[in-house]
Amino acid sequence: MAISLSSLSLFVATPEQITESRRRTCVQWARGMTQEEYLARDAFTDRFENAANGKLITWVLAERNDPTSLNFLCSGETFRRKGVVWRSTGGRAPQPEKVTCYAIASVFTPLENRKKGYAKHMMSLLHWVLAAEELLPAFPAEWGSPPARVQHAGAGLFSALWSDIGKDVYRRCGIVPGQEGWVVFDPISTIWNIQPEEPSPADTKEGGFLDWKWLDEDGVLKLWESDAEDISGSLEVSKTAPVSVAFLPDEGVAAFQHRRFEFFMAEFPRGRHYGIVSGSASVPFDENVVFATWTMEVHPSAPRTLLVTRLRSPAKDFSRLFEKLMQAAREYRLERIEIYNLGEELEKVAGSLGGEKIERDEHMPALMWYGPERTGEIGWLFNERSVEIDICWEPLEGY
Repeated sequence: MAISLSSLSLFVATPEQITESRRRTCVQWARGMTQEEYLARDAFTDRFENAANGKLITWVLAERNDPTSLNFLCSGETFRRKGVVWRSTGGRAPQPEKVTCYAIASVFTPLENRKKGYAKHMMSLLHWVLAAEELLPAFPAEWGSPPARVQHAGAGLFSALWSDIGKDVYRRCGIVPGQEGWVVFDPISTIWNIQPEEPSPADTKEGGFLDWKWLDEDGVLKLWESDAEDISGSLEVSKTAPVSVAFLPDEGVAAFQHRRFEFFMAEFPRGRHYGIVSGSASVPFDENVVFATWTMEVHPSAPRTLLVTRLRSPAKDFSRLFEKLMQAAREYRLERIEIYNLGEELEKVAGSLGGEKIERDEHMPALMWYGPERTGEIGWLFNERSVEIDICWEPLEGY
């Protein structure tokens, strides 16, 4: 029999609950790791700046009279981040504003607690601890009293998650019953399958710049710092959306993509590269810089993939950049290249290079905007792999 929602609330997990939450998720997400390796991997990524100093919080849905119980009903994680908002007002060019925002990950309900509405309720309660308090309506009386506001959470203008269970489940998790929750935006990838014996399809004729600089971890960290400044000052926003938003890739956000997969990359030599930039570039990068960064997905359950996390290139230079991506993929004996949301102009070039555009049914980026505008009207800029949190996933047996 399901427990009344009014007798449940959302709590910051104790250290013991954090460990229990990760033991539960290990069953689904270990991807060949032992439990010891899985817990060590999470402890390793916890120490980086995208998670440290209270940025990462594990939450549990538990009974109000027993909030520290290890028999909590479900759990999830949030990462506090920096983002940018552009508002269209009075016909003037939108000006960027740095804001607080959140990424949500590791939503998990044990099998015995599914199909009882617990995870849906937990996700709705998350809005009440993440959103700026002045943007929230009255708390629903049928839910009892609201969860406590805590240090290191709140003041958020928007949040996002990456769904592996379709477009509708998280959309039904609104701030109040019947209200819309997270809305999926552009789950588009372009994929190239790599045949090692084939030459690169990119144009290798002389012309333009041919000098490139390969980037190790220190190099991509500096690149993302410069990139975050460029994004923060960008005025190239949606001409139709009343509000546009973006996550910033620095402070460990984009770096999480390759650090997360370190366990699976043990086969590669040290000193490996995570990006490439046009050779004339220097920090801070100018507006003409061309670059790409990536991680490598090489766990046993998926094709060995060079997964591009962030990319900047005009259409005229994309074929040359792609040639370097192909070179990196072959060097690491990978089977395919994947890039998120190339955009119309780059997609044309990608098609001529053999890329296949698909709509993903996993890792679907979903946004929740806490302002008065409808989330579906918002423009989500720089919606690339660099800002994704892996994983926000739940088995299909029910919510």
